[in-house]
Amino acid sequence: MVGRHGEVLARHAVWRWPSRIGRSYDMDVILDDAFVAAAHVEIRETTEGRYAIEDLRSLNGMRVLPSSAKQSSAEIGPEDIVRIGHTQFRIRPRSYVVGGERRIRQGAAYRGSLMFMIAVVIVLAMFVWDAFLTASHRDEKALTALSVFTVVAAGAMWIAIWSLVSRTAGRRANFSAHGFVACAGVLALQIWTTSMGYLAFGLDTGWLETLSAAGAAALFGYIVYRHLRLASRAKRQAHAIVAACIAIVTFGGGSLLVNLVGAMDPAAQSHSYSLKAPLFLVVRGISPAEYIARSRDLKHAVDGLAAR
Repeated sequence: MVGRHGEVLARHAVWRWPSRIGRSYDMDVILDDAFVAAAHVEIRETTEGRYAIEDLRSLNGMRVLPSSAKQSSAEIGPEDIVRIGHTQFRIRPRSYVVGGERRIRQGAAYRGSLMFMIAVVIVLAMFVWDAFLTASHRDEKALTALSVFTVVAAGAMWIAIWSLVSRTAGRRANFSAHGFVACAGVLALQIWTTSMGYLAFGLDTGWLETLSAAGAAALFGYIVYRHLRLASRAKRQAHAIVAACIAIVTFGGGSLLVNLVGAMDPAAQSHSYSLKAPLFLVVRGISPAEYIARSRDLKHAVDGLAAR
């Protein structure tokens, strides 16, 4: 029996030909599938490694994938997958060579609850410290607890959603593993955006802020990819494509929304958001006196235009 993604779910030995498959207890292979007839198909050997399969006038018929058309009979090989009801299977001869034995590997450390709890403590400490540094008044410090609560609630919801997806698709919630991936992703995003912010400020280059957003989108896509790897057994290429699409839609939509809001406000001015201590400034800027002088010249020019 074969799953949706080609994984083997069960193997049944067939000791005689022809053999019949169905839901009845006198079948050679019995399927517990309500959409399979009591006697659904009959299989006969033809040439070496090939089989003739015939539908026994079932209601739902049979299909040889990837075709969706019902077939009354077909000749199949060891790699062909037949679908009857909600069950997929393929037939292989006894001489079929199976793959080599795989080495059992220990589970990754990040899947454990200990690593998850360590990651949670680090993330909470990071957000508390960041909220403390950005608070400029005593009243604002009271909002630190609220911001931490918001982060905890959003993170718990994110992890719970992915755990539910894992439970549905892979029959295992993997809560701790999803939690570690989420916390590690938040830390990576924070480190990346902070580093690029300091670099953009130090070099006084606005394009680094755009690069920071692109890098954040790539990191977010990788986080989604790791969640998908935990939740589904589909191919890695499929996971990568889905993760890339989610990252593009999320960050692309956010960037488009910000640009639309900025375009609707004619008084909005473009400026860098990377404001840090002067210690981190690498390039030499203008002095405060020169800045004030330029501002006065600009004011005189604007007043002159208004007087006309």
